[in-house]
Amino acid sequence: MQSSNSKQKIWSAARNTATILGLAMLVYNGLSGVFGSSGTATVHAQTDPFLSRRVDMLEQRLYSIESRLNSVSTQVQPPMISTIPSTTQNDVNFLRTQVDGMRIRLGEVECGVLKLDERTLTAAQRRTNRTGSSSDRCRDNFGTPIMLSARP
Repeated sequence: MQSSNSKQKIWSAARNTATILGLAMLVYNGLSGVFGSSGTATVHAQTDPFLSRRVDMLEQRLYSIESRLNSVSTQVQPPMISTIPSTTQNDVNFLRTQVDGMRIRLGEVECGVLKLDERTLTAAQRRTNRTGSSSDRCRDNFGTPIMLSARP
């Protein structure tokens, strides 16, 4: 029995030793990470030939785009020609008469709509809707036909 007991003691001691060594390495790594200098870690450049070719291709494309942009920006653009004709007093007067004609026509259309509105009301509603506004002249003669002036 002593031999199995001594084996158990040896295994137990080996486990304890391994546990202590593992904890010591963890503590060492933790402390070296916290207190170690950040410049000690070296970064190895990637030496992949495919990556190098890809970077070269991208550089060439960027260079070609840059050169095209430079050539476009250096090209002389023709000056913009003013296409706005000078307006004369006759043009301004013509436009005024056109706007006045449109105002008159709009007033006739509004009056026609008011006449139609008055025609749809009952006699009792017509008596209560007397407002005394400027539209009364259109509502007063609601039975007359709606006459619009001729289009210019």
